[in-house]
Amino acid sequence: MGKKRSSLEKIRSGTGSKRRKRRFFKLKALLYLLVLGGVVCGIGYVVFQAKTQPFKDRAETYDLSKIDDVEVKSLILDRKGREIGRIFVENRDKISIKEVPQTMINALVAGEDQRFFEHDGVDRVGVIRAVYLNLRARRQTQGASTLTQQLARNAFHLKEEANKRGEGGLERKAVEAFLAMRIEQDYSKPEILEFYLNRIPFGSGFYGIRSAALGYFGKEPRDLTTLECASLVGCIKNPTRISPINNLEENKKARNQVLRRMVAEGFISASEGEQLQQEAVVVNAKPIRRGTSHLYERIASAVRERLGEDALTEGGFQIHTSIDRDVQRAMEVGLLRQLNAIEANEQYAHPHYADYHKDDGKPTYLQGAGLMIDNSNGAVLAYVGGRNFTHNQYDFVQSGRKPIGTAFFPFIYTAALEKKWSISTRLIDRPMDNRAVMVDGREGILGEWGMETLTPDYEGDISMRRALDVSKIAASVRLGKKLGLESVMDMARQYGFRFPETKLLARMLVGTSDVSLPELVRAYASFPNGGTIPPSAYFIDRIVDSKGSTRYEVAIENEAKRVTSEETAFLMHTMLQSALRNGTGTDGVSALADDASIAGKTGTTYDFADNWFVGYNSNVTCGVWAGFLHGSRNAIYPGAFSRETVMPVWVESMNAANQEFAGELIQAPERVVGLEICKDSGLRKTRYCQQHSRDVVTGAESYAATIVNEYFIKGGGPTGYCDVHGVVDPALSGVHDFGSHTSRVAQSSTIPIRPKQPLLLGNDPYGSEQPDFAPKDKRSSRRDQEVMDFDQLDQEDGDAAILLERPQRIQIHEE
Repeated sequence: MGKKRSSLEKIRSGTGSKRRKRRFFKLKALLYLLVLGGVVCGIGYVVFQAKTQPFKDRAETYDLSKIDDVEVKSLILDRKGREIGRIFVENRDKISIKEVPQTMINALVAGEDQRFFEHDGVDRVGVIRAVYLNLRARRQTQGASTLTQQLARNAFHLKEEANKRGEGGLERKAVEAFLAMRIEQDYSKPEILEFYLNRIPFGSGFYGIRSAALGYFGKEPRDLTTLECASLVGCIKNPTRISPINNLEENKKARNQVLRRMVAEGFISASEGEQLQQEAVVVNAKPIRRGTSHLYERIASAVRERLGEDALTEGGFQIHTSIDRDVQRAMEVGLLRQLNAIEANEQYAHPHYADYHKDDGKPTYLQGAGLMIDNSNGAVLAYVGGRNFTHNQYDFVQSGRKPIGTAFFPFIYTAALEKKWSISTRLIDRPMDNRAVMVDGREGILGEWGMETLTPDYEGDISMRRALDVSKIAASVRLGKKLGLESVMDMARQYGFRFPETKLLARMLVGTSDVSLPELVRAYASFPNGGTIPPSAYFIDRIVDSKGSTRYEVAIENEAKRVTSEETAFLMHTMLQSALRNGTGTDGVSALADDASIAGKTGTTYDFADNWFVGYNSNVTCGVWAGFLHGSRNAIYPGAFSRETVMPVWVESMNAANQEFAGELIQAPERVVGLEICKDSGLRKTRYCQQHSRDVVTGAESYAATIVNEYFIKGGGPTGYCDVHGVVDPALSGVHDFGSHTSRVAQSSTIPIRPKQPLLLGNDPYGSEQPDFAPKDKRSSRRDQEVMDFDQLDQEDGDAAILLERPQRIQIHEE
């Protein structure tokens, strides 16, 4: 028994020894594995550090003080390099994190970064989870970017930078992670949330939470409900596709996913989550309207069109424009002041600008606009598209079309001159039946509102110049009808007016067709341009980026277009100068700076609903409009004339332009000559061309010469002598070079002789002696004049002939 026990103990002892050896080897192997693992990890760490150090170093280069610079501005410069505005592309309005409701923060954390308040900028647990899920799905289904990483990516444009470097997603993520950790070290969690919520895009052009809250739901962020907060957070993953304006169903799916995450994180109960998910997405858009101007919007649109939206978002551009800041300012200030003055008129019975509230909808108060261009190339020097951009974004210069009233008259007279009519051609200025024109659908006498006075009169027989001077309605309509409506409208279309191809009506002659301000301004610019319309208007000369490279430079897209002869343009220029100085523009001339080339024309519609003034000098052309954008055609006020309403704005704008664009005398073309004529007859002058007047109270008599210098195209002037004043030979009377446009029966007319006193005494009791009004340098002695007179009579073989009409044939009828 003892031996057996002994051998059993040996066996047990040997077995124990073997077990101890095996345990030792296992421990040894584990130790080796641990050491090997440590070595591998060490090597991996060294390799990781070596591989990621460049990205860490790059992350150190970013200036964290710029993390809240949400957008780089682009400067708008005038033609002299002076700043006139700044463009901020993104519709954004920053707010404090204190104005963000806790519900929004809960939805954001639940939907985008559940461990936001625990991690240091990188969610390592989230990274491992995302790697596992992506490997299992064999595609990328999960992301692990924290809110801080997203902020880093957006604030410092890491994706765009990686694309420029040709780097993939891993390299970008590395920089993003290191930069996020730097941000967490420098800023608190509330600050990071504020930066994030004020920066990120929410779709449909809304950047930042306030812009999105107003743009989608029409309320301030503090008033957002849980549903609305979830909808906004749902937009973050794909703002364009998930925007509730673009796709309600997609937004609802994304919103409900956020609601489920809020349930999982304990922010709302399961029952509340289920109930909310059944609700529809309700949009009530009331987006922020940036307080800029129509000009800035047009410039931003032009930049966007030429460089693209992405480039504009970069910012940092210097946008060199053709605008002159001084002229722009003068036009803006002048227009606002004048519109306020119009509303102060006791007869003005429409809404007032001062009473408008944004909740009233579209403003119905009086509007105005202005445009000035360079005659040589169409460059815009001043541009006012409306009264207040914040109230109404409608740009009248770009989109508006209104009747131009009497501002259309120059194109009737241009058509006449192109048909070889003369400025001195006689027109009939007598009352006209409105049924011949049918403005306003009324019967009676056609009004004479063009004279810009409440007491117009008729002058009987007047020249074309006089008719345009004072905007004679009946005379101009008769001229247009005699030329032919089709002829006049063809001429207007050549000037660029886009009239509809409809039946031509006589009322078109008084400017009832709609015209845009750019069309009208370019058309008038043809007169100082010698008959050519300048190229299409443009704003931008060049665009320079932040590196100094020119990204765009203007190239004139179309050449100037000739519409009339140089001679016709000059003759029209002299008529428009006369209209400004001696006609409807007379009241405003005294305030104009001295300019030998300045000319212009009023434009008043028959119903006083639209007022225009258009004019120019040799370098620039300017037009101003006032009227209403919406509603029926109501008068601004009864008898609202352009010379009183908008001409003062034109005067201020032209005076401001005079500093840099002072006009020079426009020279007559070689084929245009000056000729002295009698203004009463339109024929060559005689020594008798004078007008006698006598004061019925005092008996004082006066004489005024009726001789004027008029312009004609060579060979187109009158060859006959005045048949209104003095005795005229048949051979010299009624000889006109106007073709069939005028006719006159020769007549003998003298100054009426009235007794000076009740008792007739003296050598000349009837005051029949008539003074000579010839210029002094052309006078000769009385004897020489008498000899000249008799010689002329001998040569003309006329001895005060009495003209008798041939008697008609007598016809005897049998009874």
